[in-house]
Formats: sequence, structure tokens, C-alpha cells
Amino acid sequence: MVSNSPNHTLIALLASLAGIASHLGVFIHGEHHMQSLQWLLAILFSPFIVFIAILKFHITSSYVEVLSLTLIVLASFFASLISSILTYRIFFHPLRHFPGPFAAKVSKLSHVWRLMPMSDNYLQTYALHEKFGEFVRVGPNELSIAKPEAVTATNGQGSKCTKSPWYDVAGLPYKNLQLERDRATHEKRRKVWDRGFSVKALRNYEGRVTGYADELVSQLDASRGKPVNATCWFNSYSFDVIGDLAFGKSFDMLKTGEKHFAVKLLQEGLAPLGILTPIPWVFPILTKIPGAMGGFNDFITFCSKQIDIRRAKEPSVPDIMTWLIDAHENDPDPIHKDPGWLYGDARLAIVAGSDTTSATLTYLFYHLCLEPHHITKLREELDPIFTPGSPNECRDIQGAPYLNGVINEALRLHPPVPSGTLRQTPPEGLTIDGTYIPGNVTISAPSWTIGRLKTSYSSPHKFLPTRWFADSQLLLDKSAFSPFSVGAYSCVGKQLGLMELRAVIARLVTRFDVRFAEGELGEKLLGREWEVEGVEGVGNGKREGNGEQHSKECFVLELGDLMLAFEKRK
Repeated sequence: MVSNSPNHTLIALLASLAGIASHLGVFIHGEHHMQSLQWLLAILFSPFIVFIAILKFHITSSYVEVLSLTLIVLASFFASLISSILTYRIFFHPLRHFPGPFAAKVSKLSHVWRLMPMSDNYLQTYALHEKFGEFVRVGPNELSIAKPEAVTATNGQGSKCTKSPWYDVAGLPYKNLQLERDRATHEKRRKVWDRGFSVKALRNYEGRVTGYADELVSQLDASRGKPVNATCWFNSYSFDVIGDLAFGKSFDMLKTGEKHFAVKLLQEGLAPLGILTPIPWVFPILTKIPGAMGGFNDFITFCSKQIDIRRAKEPSVPDIMTWLIDAHENDPDPIHKDPGWLYGDARLAIVAGSDTTSATLTYLFYHLCLEPHHITKLREELDPIFTPGSPNECRDIQGAPYLNGVINEALRLHPPVPSGTLRQTPPEGLTIDGTYIPGNVTISAPSWTIGRLKTSYSSPHKFLPTRWFADSQLLLDKSAFSPFSVGAYSCVGKQLGLMELRAVIARLVTRFDVRFAEGELGEKLLGREWEVEGVEGVGNGKREGNGEQHSKECFVLELGDLMLAFEKRK
């Protein structure tokens, strides 16, 4: 070893330059979210690596000096790295000219902080657009765009946008159709899914859908007008339907009146998305920590086992998995041979096919009870054409204007994915309504906010089913309405979902007098919507409450309770 004292200033300068170079040469290029665990380990072990390097290269003979130099190197490197990141994001980033909270320019961690404990991203986004306008920078590299044109630009036919990096981490450990980022692969898998939702396939599902709708009616009939938790019963209905259509067997939640353990696992697994979605890089880390993902991994295991059971025994009538399994076993394209697709798509079927249906039913009946004259209108329309149990009952009511109007209004005001989907702009960027968006930027078109645009809807906060009539003047821009998305990434199960909704709504409004249970105002269901926009007919004051009791957005909505009473129609 040499005895000369090292030049601390020079070492600090070199470490600082290395920090800046790592940012400008590595971190602002490409995607790094899937390597977050490796980067975390590198940070944790960096003190030991630097310490050993200083010893190895004989920079000093004093261990105290080695420790001092280690601290200088690390402090200089990380201080310059962080300074470079902050300087770039605030002053030089391509999104620097877009308005938004200052904290959002710096980091998405402030976004996570705002979501605790309410998990109400769609309301946070709405408030930001009210303050900053149509284009809001909600993260260092992310824009929220509250314009109908953004829906078409990001998801429409011909759009060059791709799914954002979030879909990589949400697809752990198995990808599915919804989470596939590669366009060519998505197109091939979508064709397989489309077979399971063809007109012929939907005809085969009708009897099972209406059967569970009848079972729901029987359970509500047995309540004899006593208060029931409509949120839970609608949830039971939607899960029983999709369990039958996906795995060939019901979850039996309508029969037992209790939540199936797999549903509990699913809700536990989705809960972290309500807070951590803004920082997708955290999920590869959490998946390696035992117990950190709650019931998510257990739900994946459940779905995988159900697929194995389903493959071992072909049902007498086709279901959704019939087509997916057939592609896996018989399609010559090697892309379908990975069994992980079946396990991942099973999860997709349960999540997309249950929560969205139950949420729409719950919100819809909230509005019907809030303004009962809509029930009268529905009865006037349905009584002459609806016969429960008829072979053609689904087709008889498929084109009923008022029925479809209440469904569309519920979907407009309470879209299944209220924050919208995350997309990444093409490298060359794109222009939305005259505004240029740089390339490789994450963008979203927030459905909940767009559903309330005055430029697209007259009286946007009012529940007006006639808005959707052919001669209505209340719909100013139909392109703003896309609850099932549009283009190549549109919801493959749209028609099945509408069938489920119509079957239940028609039965309940023609058979029961439905009303709020005593003391019910919808506060648990609406959560902070009370504060954001008020509730027509109930009041516009703020409501205090525990975040645990309110509806939460966990990509899809986990709803609060709605207590209703169903009495036999007089």
C-alpha cells in the first residue's frame, strides 16, 4: 500500500461525474421497471463494493480512511445522480411545459402518498383536471388527457400507442390477453378469445346467465322487503356466472350467501393496486418478499388449479375455456403452447368478468332508487316485451331503448375502469387535438373525468337515460363514451356483460319495488364522490368517513356497501 493521502476532492468529483453519467447514459434510456430488484440489490450492496474496491486498488492504508472515502464516493455519486434526475425532470424533460402539481414533475411517490388511505385515483385525477385543465402532467413521464380525442388516439383503430410498462408487472407471474404489450402476440391471442364470445357462443351462455339471474331473484324474494346488501348480492351473481363460464362450475355464492374464499383472495390481491399502481417498479420487488402480495399469489394458484381440473374434464356444453384450451392443444402456432397463457387468462376471466358487472349493477340501482321514476319508465317499456324464461328473452330486450339508456348512463358516470388505461406513445410522438405529445411517454384518458365533460354531455352530472335515444340533444360528442374501450384493445366480453346486466335489471324492476333501506344515502358506495361533485337530490355537503368503508379503485372498483330493500311489486 502507498502512504500518500488520496485527493478527496478529485475522488468526490469523479464519483459525481459517474452519478451524472449513469443518469444521462442509462436511466433516461429504455425501460428499467422489470430490473427494479436488481437495482435495489445494487444499491444495498454498493457500500461493500466500494469499500472493497478502495482496498483492492491500494488507495489508502488506513481502514478509517477507507471508510471515509467510501462514504464520500457514495454520497457524491447518489447526490449527483439525484440532482441530475431532478434537474432533468424539472427543466429539460419533454413534458416540462405541461401543467400539473410540482411534486408530480419530481416523482410518482407523491402520487402514492395522495392515494393513501382512500385508493381513489379517479377522483384525484378529476380534481387535477378541474384545476389544471385538459392536459395534466401527473408524473415525471406521464400525462392525463381529459379529452374524447385521447380515447381514439390511444386505443382507436390505427393508433400506434402501445400498452405502458405497468402491464409488464401486472402480468406477473403469468401474462394474459389484457396485459400483453406486444401487438402481434395480442392480436393472435385476441382471435382465440373472440371465438369464445361469438354470436353462437353467446347463445350457448344465455341459459346459464338467466339461470343465475333467476337464482338472484329467488334470494332477494326471500328477503321479504328487509334490508339486504345489494353490493354483495350483485357481486355473488357476477362471480357465479363467470365461475360457470370460465371453469365449468359456479362459486355457489348465491346459494350460500357467503363470499367464496377465492374471491376474498382476489380482493386482497388487488388491494395493493389501489395505492401502488403509480410506481409499477415496486411489484417485481414485492413478488420476491414472502407474504408481501397478500392473497394475490394464492389466487393465482387457485386459478391454475381450476384450469388443470377443467382440462382434465371436458364439460358437456362449451364455455369460455373451451376455446382457449383448444388453441393450446391444437393450434399449430407455438405462441399458444405456453400453459402460462391458460393460467393468466383464467385470472383475466374472473377479474374482468365479475367486478365490472357487479359494479355497474350496484351503481345503476343506486340511481334507480335515488330517482324512482326511472323504474316506472323501465316497467312501461319492459312489461310488454319481457317474459322471464322465454327462449328469446335476451334478444327480446336487447334493443330496449330505456333499458340500454340506464345501462349507458351507469357506465358513463361509473365506468368499470374509472382512471382509464395506461398507454405509451410511439417514439415519434403523436398529436391530440392540436397538442403534440412527445414519444415514449405514458398517457391515459381518464374515463370517470371524460364521462363528466360539459363539452361532451349536456347536464353531465345528471343521470338521464334519454341521453342515449336516437333523437336526443343531450349527447354532444359520442366519442367520449367508451366504457369497454375501443379498437384492438376493446373489451372482448362486452356483449356477455351487457347480457348479464339486462337479465338482472329486467327481472328486478318488473318483479320488485326497489328502494333504499332506511338511513341509506349511498355514502359508502360513493365515497369521496360526495365531496368532488355532490349528489343530485341528496345534498352537496362534505361527508366524513373511514376510508375502509368506501369504494376503492384497485384498477377495477371494490365497492362499498349499498343497502336496499326489495319488496314484491304491488
